[in-house]
Amino acid sequence: MLNEQKYTTLSNETFVKKVIAEKQPSVLLFVVSWSGNAEIMSNIMKRISQEITEEIYFYKVDIEKEPSIAAFFNIYKVPTILIIREGEVLELLKGFLPASKIKRKISKAYL
Repeated sequence: MLNEQKYTTLSNETFVKKVIAEKQPSVLLFVVSWSGNAEIMSNIMKRISQEITEEIYFYKVDIEKEPSIAAFFNIYKVPTILIIREGEVLELLKGFLPASKIKRKISKAYL
């Protein structure tokens, strides 16, 4: 079943509750609104979030709108993907990546 709500925008107000304190795994995609590669990665991430049926939450973080989240993880280049569980970074993926590689990394970390 496809779930549109599994991929949402993360804000500083909800960051600790949804990512750091949450026991469910999270995948964060760091982007900027003006980057073409980041937009393509956002579309790929949305599709992956719909294909994965496990309880993994997917978030998009615009580093210009939410610089404190990016600074928390020392993210300065986009697109960057973090795979996280209970606040611990399990995987860091930089740059434009194919969906198959991202899904493999998520599966390796969680499934």
